[in-house]
Amino acid sequence: MNQSNLKSLTIFGFLGLIGAIGVGIGEFLLHYSPNGIGYDGTNFEFFNQISSSRLTLGHFMAISFVPFYIAGYYHLFLIFKDKSPKIARAIFALGIIAFIIGGMWISSRAQLGYLVHKIAEFPDDKALQSLIEVYKVHAEILVKSLRIWILAISVLFVIPILKGETIYPKWMAIFNPIVILLLILIIYNIAPSIGFIIGPIAMNVVHFILFFLSLLFVKINSKNL
Repeated sequence: MNQSNLKSLTIFGFLGLIGAIGVGIGEFLLHYSPNGIGYDGTNFEFFNQISSSRLTLGHFMAISFVPFYIAGYYHLFLIFKDKSPKIARAIFALGIIAFIIGGMWISSRAQLGYLVHKIAEFPDDKALQSLIEVYKVHAEILVKSLRIWILAISVLFVIPILKGETIYPKWMAIFNPIVILLLILIIYNIAPSIGFIIGPIAMNVVHFILFFLSLLFVKINSKNL
């Protein structure tokens, strides 16, 4: 690989890493509740632990960095394209779909937080409470869809790695997005003090690890690229 392609790999990888950090900070502001207070509530009660100013700041921080994820998936496209062009195109396309959906979901969270605050002010208002169910049907379903797309990406990610068709060692297949996400969910349940911090930003932690490791192997293999 020539120096121009190596430079592109590095630049887009770092942009993806910046996206994971930026969206992660925004989502942390939107979602972090001390000691996990309200996380298990059926109606998003944890938002009552989050101030309106945090909701606004977190909203704009998160949505501003979502497009950087597309750059990160272009980095993965460059990783796979030489020996697995069809898989590379599929991963890039699915990554775009996943984070358009993810962006729509994250953009809804501040409004949901304000709604939860308003319900706390007027707990007997049935009309307000009914809006939570509307949200679940129309917006919360998006994050479930995101996980399905990430699962599809993970399956494609593993195939060329196990075939030895990438710069990654074969053990990198373990660090596919869906497995990292499952590990975070396990940590959330067995080590709550850590889980309450990384759980609310799980998908961003997943991609921080993914892009960081990928950039590490780009660096390690730069003389051979």
